[in-house]
Amino acid sequence: MTRLLVIAGTADAAEFVARQPAGVEILATTFSQLGADCLASRPGLRLHPGALDAAGFAALLAAEQPDFVVDLSHPFAVEVSRNAKAAAAGQGVAYLRFERPASAAEGCLHFADFAAAAAACRQIAGNILLTIGSKNLAPFSCLPDFRQRFYLRVLAESRILQELEALHIDPGHIFAMKGVASVELNVALARQCQAAAIVSKDSGRTGGVPQKLAAAQQLGIPLLLIDRPPAEVGEAQACHSLAELEKMIYGNR
Repeated sequence: MTRLLVIAGTADAAEFVARQPAGVEILATTFSQLGADCLASRPGLRLHPGALDAAGFAALLAAEQPDFVVDLSHPFAVEVSRNAKAAAAGQGVAYLRFERPASAAEGCLHFADFAAAAAACRQIAGNILLTIGSKNLAPFSCLPDFRQRFYLRVLAESRILQELEALHIDPGHIFAMKGVASVELNVALARQCQAAAIVSKDSGRTGGVPQKLAAAQQLGIPLLLIDRPPAEVGEAQACHSLAELEKMIYGNR
């Protein structure tokens, strides 16, 4: 019987878990309960919600003894991947990483990191719609006019809303929701806050970048796209499709 520890919390992970053969034992870890709720119930699936550091992953691997650690975390969750990879190496468990295809979006303004994108926002007159989540707000919140002209699209989680409340962000500047927004919804949000630009991470097609780009083009405003950080595994070690990932686990059966 194959036993997998799946680092989940993304649409890719939900699809991967749903398509695994009957009889496979899966322990799925997610940072939040919302991520856990995205996984459809199936025989052999157990959930482990909550943040894990390297020691936490190591303890979980020692207790569970899976055949593979299958990392389907978000492309920007670098620390999660780093911790999981280190723990797997320490426990002698095979580590597999799924790399979601990048968006390959044309017509965007590309930036190497969040700080560079925040610096560019200084030069843009008008309001800005941030669609980068809540974790990497620091470079933007340091801007003197952050609370006046930045609007945030974030996940609808009480933990996140409490963090934003602690930053004294006006609730009228927060759009809390779940899932990938359609082109129409992105257009509506940008119009609602009279955005002069939209900022996004390059989360790929799965993360809704094409819809954001189409909305920006429809409105005639720029999309500032933050490029992905370097992967924790080399290009040759990463799997770029779920089928490739499953071949690594099950062979050609």
